[in-house]
Amino acid sequence: MSNLELAAKAGLSASPCHSRHRALERSKVIQGYRADVDLAKLTDYVEILSFVTLHKHGRTQQGAFERLIEQTPQAIACYQISGNFDYIVHFVCRSVGDYVELHHRLIEDEPNIASVTTNVIMAETKKFAGYPLKELVEPVEKEKD
Repeated sequence: MSNLELAAKAGLSASPCHSRHRALERSKVIQGYRADVDLAKLTDYVEILSFVTLHKHGRTQQGAFERLIEQTPQAIACYQISGNFDYIVHFVCRSVGDYVELHHRLIEDEPNIASVTTNVIMAETKKFAGYPLKELVEPVEKEKD
């Protein structure tokens, strides 16, 4: 989107819009830009959600697991969660066989992994399209009685 288009949507003139945009980049509110790639048009692949439980939960043990995942290119997202599992890791691999090999390597590299429950994503039913900023940032209007 051009600066002029953004300014029109924001109700600003081009110069103040550009200044605000650059300020958001400098303050790291805008952390980067990414292409929305249709991976299926490039290659065959499989997406996996792995629910991971660790044996020990100290900062050192969690840090070791998180570093291992950070160094794994096929791990495209990782979330520390509450509940029955410690982490959800989102993987993308060429095939289930490639994931199985990766799974074995990760377990061998990190002996603190107690269990992994693997789920193959069958279909994406809602694609991430950005955060709902309007619903998160704008003040909530109270209903009048």
